[in-house]
This record gives sequence, structure tokens and C-alpha cells, in this order.
Amino acid sequence: MSGVRPDLFARLHDDLESGFREDLEEAVIDPARWPDLAERVVRASGSEGALLLRSDRTGLESLCTASLADASRRYFDEGWHRDDHRLRGIPLMRTRGIAVDQDFTTPEEIARLPFYQDLLASRGLRWFAGIGFSVKGRLWCLSLQRTVEQGPYELHEQRRLATLSPLLQRAGLLTSMVERARLAGLTQAFELIDRAALILDADGRALRWNDAFGVLLGRDLKLAGGRLTAEDPEAARQLEALARPSGRPPISAVVAARRDGPPLVIHVVPLVGPSRGLFAGASTLLLGSVPGAPAAPATAILQAAYRLTPAEARLAQALSSGISLAEAASRFAITAATARSQLKAIFAKTGATRQSDLVRLVAGLAR
Repeated sequence: MSGVRPDLFARLHDDLESGFREDLEEAVIDPARWPDLAERVVRASGSEGALLLRSDRTGLESLCTASLADASRRYFDEGWHRDDHRLRGIPLMRTRGIAVDQDFTTPEEIARLPFYQDLLASRGLRWFAGIGFSVKGRLWCLSLQRTVEQGPYELHEQRRLATLSPLLQRAGLLTSMVERARLAGLTQAFELIDRAALILDADGRALRWNDAFGVLLGRDLKLAGGRLTAEDPEAARQLEALARPSGRPPISAVVAARRDGPPLVIHVVPLVGPSRGLFAGASTLLLGSVPGAPAAPATAILQAAYRLTPAEARLAQALSSGISLAEAASRFAITAATARSQLKAIFAKTGATRQSDLVRLVAGLAR
């Protein structure tokens, strides 16, 4: 096996029979464990890294190992996912559970195609094995990547990797069910604080909404074909843009005029990390309100939308007011180390990377 570490790959079979199944079960209970699963397959197959994504290449619904973070960012940011040469392997992933470069690419194509010579070569990558599995009718791919030195995935390796497909399919389906149940709990959490909430998937379709949001639906604001739309032309245009990731700002509000009452204000909140879910496909939370209605505390919304602990929500709101982390630690009588730990958790759960992001986030939630 040219360039491949057979000692690592030999463990893949054992993992399939024992540890890998156990890890899959843990990932169903805690979807945050899926990156760990990808790392396990990377190590066991002598690969450089892995990317887990839907076969339609939606960047919002993907994860990658740390070793491919740079390459994955470039793949989506520069639009390589729109014309991925490896999409040719989709039929094989559907029928036999795996596809590799050798199935659909000649050596001459590898030598001249920008996909190989620009995108992959710039990161030292060359070879691919895509393990396909279906979840709720959508094909997913665990895309394993090797460098030139590590060599291509050979036939006997492909056969072993293909055995992961049905295991991943079962785990993906169960994870999706768990995530959808959590989304239902999320909308009900907003019901408890008297906020109308609706969750959209990455395509702009409604996944879940609570009774409070249902009350807002009628002639002026309605669901048509699973999508939220409005009679007000400008509001309808803005709501339609929610189906386009490029047109979805970090925090925004849509104001929909009504014939027989005050306008509806719909705040748009991005879901990230555990709140979003990998297979359930949630991407955006809509919070509806009528001007003049009592506002829910921002801390309560932060806890419901992003699963912040009460202490984390309190710190996030304090930092959004402009005080420093040291001042917040003093105010709440916690150590600097505890404050830093809470801030790290806040950033991970909300997708914020700096204090200014928290200011915009909390300001948007509090409207």
C-alpha cells in the first residue's frame, strides 16, 4: 500500500466491530461527538483529514476535522463546492457506498484540473474516498482526504471503508430524530417566555414553530409551501432572502405591515453549534413580536436559543453592555479564569468571536 500506514488501517476493522459502533451510539445521544467520529476514521484509515457534508455541498451543514479547516474554508469561500469535480462519484456512493478518485478521474485530469492542482495541491492533498449514506432522503458524504505521500485508497481499503456506510446511515437517522426533538423543545422554551418562535432549515423552509407563532399567522403572514411569506411586498422579499445563505445577515429584523393591526416584527437569529443540529438542518430562528408587547429578558432568550447556562447568559449580557471581562468578573464575584472559561463557552455556543459580536447579538435579541 504505497505511502499508507497499514498498522493504523488494520485497526479499522476492529473499530467497526467494537469501538466504532459504541462511538456512533454516543454520537446519537450527543451529536457534538460527530467530529470525534470523523477523527477516529481519519486515524484508522491513515488519512490526513475528513469533511462530513451533504452531497449538495451546503456549507451550513458540514463539519471537518481540524487538519482540514483551512482547505474547507477555501472550498466554500471560493465557490469550489459549486463545481466539485468529485460530484461525479455520487452515483457510486449511492449504489455501493463509496467512491474514490480512480473511479472517475484519469491521471491526465489530475495533472491538469485546477481542482487538483490549485485547491488540493495548495494544501498538499490529492486522494479522496467518499463514504456515502442517506439521511431523510438526502445523501451525505464522509469525505476522507489523503496527501500525495499517503497514496490513493486501494481496493481492499475501499471495501472496508464501505462497511461504514450502513452504520453511518443508521446513526445519522437516529441523530436527526434526536435533533428534531431538541428543536421542538427549543420552540417550546420560547413559549414559556411568551415569545413566538419559528425555526427555518438551510433552504428557508419551516421546521418547527410554537403556538405563539401560529397565532401570528393569517392573511398578512402565512406559510406557503413550507416557506414563510407576507402580503407586504418588501417583507416578502426579505423573507424570501432567508432561503439564500448569502443574503442572511448575522442579525436582522423583518417588519411586515398588517391590514388590521400594528406591524409584525420578525427578528432573525442565526443558529450555530448544538442549537443548529447537523442532520436536522436548522439554521435560523425567527422570533416574532408586535410593537408594544412586553420584551423578554435577553438572558432568557440567550439561554433558550443557544443553550447558555444562567451564568453564561448573565456574562454575555454584561459584556454586551461594553464592560470588560475583568469588570464583569469583579461584578459577579468570579475569578478571571472562570470568566475566561465562560466566555469561551459563550463564543462556542453563539458563534461569536469577539465582544463586538456579542453586542450585536444581544441587541438584536432584545428588540
